[in-house]
Amino acid sequence: MFSNIGQRNNRSMLLGTSLALAAISIILIIALRSFKIGLVSIIPTLIPAAVGFGLWGIFVGEVGMTLSLVTGMSFGIVVDNTVHFLSKYLRAKREKQLNPEDAVRYAFRTVGNALIITTSTLVIGFLALATSSFSLNADMGLLTAGVIAIALAAVFLLLPPLLFKIEGTDKEFRGQFT
Repeated sequence: MFSNIGQRNNRSMLLGTSLALAAISIILIIALRSFKIGLVSIIPTLIPAAVGFGLWGIFVGEVGMTLSLVTGMSFGIVVDNTVHFLSKYLRAKREKQLNPEDAVRYAFRTVGNALIITTSTLVIGFLALATSSFSLNADMGLLTAGVIAIALAAVFLLLPPLLFKIEGTDKEFRGQFT
């Protein structure tokens, strides 16, 4: 009976997360006033959970009922990082008339440190939960900390090349943000 409850919970969380992703994508397309950038925002939003659960599957091999909550719980944090970066990027392009490379530099300069500090704080907090002797809480804390850390890496390392690709920038992304 317990495995049936877990399976139903996992299916429900998957459906709920899918609906949330669709709603958030529509909201981002409207809020950012760009269909292309709204769609691109889905990629760094999905990657952290996929990588986190993939690594969990490799190293642990079992996703229990509480771990199915991680995607829904961390989803808002992951989207927040993407939205902050993209809003600064678009502000630089629209208001300051910067090219994509300079707009990415502007986004890193204006929001990069804040994202690092916020993410570090959240990761440390969830790692503290990972020290719990109750394994359900410990597993949830560890996986959530990993997903949040991967989200920051996705925004910093994956989002700029995606933006360059959709903006049609001919230059190769070299990661030079000074």
